[in-house]
This record gives sequence, C-alpha cells and structure tokens, in this order.
Amino acid sequence: VCSSDLLHPARGRHLLKKTALIAGATGVAGRNLLARLVADPEWDVIALSRRAPDVPSVYRHIAADLLSKLSMPLDVTHVFYTAYVERQTPAITVAPNLSMLKNLLDALEISAPNLQHFHLLHGTKWYGSHLGPFKTPAREDDPRVAGPNFYYAQMDEILARQRGRKWTWSSRSEEHTSELQSQSTISYAVFC
Repeated sequence: VCSSDLLHPARGRHLLKKTALIAGATGVAGRNLLARLVADPEWDVIALSRRAPDVPSVYRHIAADLLSKLSMPLDVTHVFYTAYVERQTPAITVAPNLSMLKNLLDALEISAPNLQHFHLLHGTKWYGSHLGPFKTPAREDDPRVAGPNFYYAQMDEILARQRGRKWTWSSRSEEHTSELQSQSTISYAVFC
C-alpha cells in the first residue's frame, strides 16, 4: 500500500499514487517510457541514470551508475529496468549487466517496502539474435540458446530474488526499439 492517496479528478475516485523508478532513463526505451509516465497524473516518476534525461517535465532524477552500489532511498512501487551496458563480446557483457541489476535489487530490498512490480526489458538477444538468424516466430518459452547471455543471468536473478516476496515481476522482449517506437515502450505501464 502506498502512503499517498489521491483523488483522481477525471474519474472522481480515490487512487493510490504509483511511484515508478525507470532505471536506464536516458536510453531509447527508458526515455520514451519517462515521457509517457510523467504525462500521466497517476504516476510519480524517478529517473535513474548517469546523466540527466533530456525529457522536459517534473520528475526526480537520481544521478547514479548502477555498476556501483546504491546508497540512496528508493521508496517506489514499480520498477522499469531498461539499463544496459555494452561490451565487446557477449561473454564479457554478462557480468556488468548482472551487477547493475543486483545493485539495484540490493537497494530496493533495503528501501522499497512498497514495491509491487519489477519489469525487465529484454530484447531479441534473448532468442539469440546476436548470434545470427533465429527461429521466427520466436517465443519466450523457447529453449535458451547456447552461450553466454546477460538476459538469462538477469532473469535467473530476478526469479531468485522474488521468491517469498510480495512483489511480482514481468519481462518483455522487444523485437527492436527505436525513437519512433514509443507506443510499444509505453505499454509497460499498462499491466501495473
């Protein structure tokens, strides 16, 4: 239960205000989601990224590098995880991307007692697109492809961390993300 209870004027009913943390708020997906959520009166928004997003509006920005431990309070109800760091090969991409997720989860365990939902954004590397052509249509329940893949490490981590907790999680594997594809990136907020 969130501490703020707001009267939503358009519907004339009480709603619990949701607080979103967008991790990776300066990337393509994060920036598009940020623009959408700040326009919705049902959301308070916190953007977490190394540099300030270029989205004009009212929201809180936390300048932080997820490769480092986080020490600031993050009392949020929903997390949209769009953070990503590129490395030269898939094998050396796993460790930093997993560390970033773990650092955020560690901070949330300490400071987010009202966390309701955690969403991981993944892409077609889940299906092996970085290795060449892959079976289409691809399905999220297809067997994992061989070789290192940071998406698999992140999914295993979120599954382990969620056990016994009251919050839920979801994941979406985007076919592709571009500046013009904001409608798809926006849809993450729908299930919350």
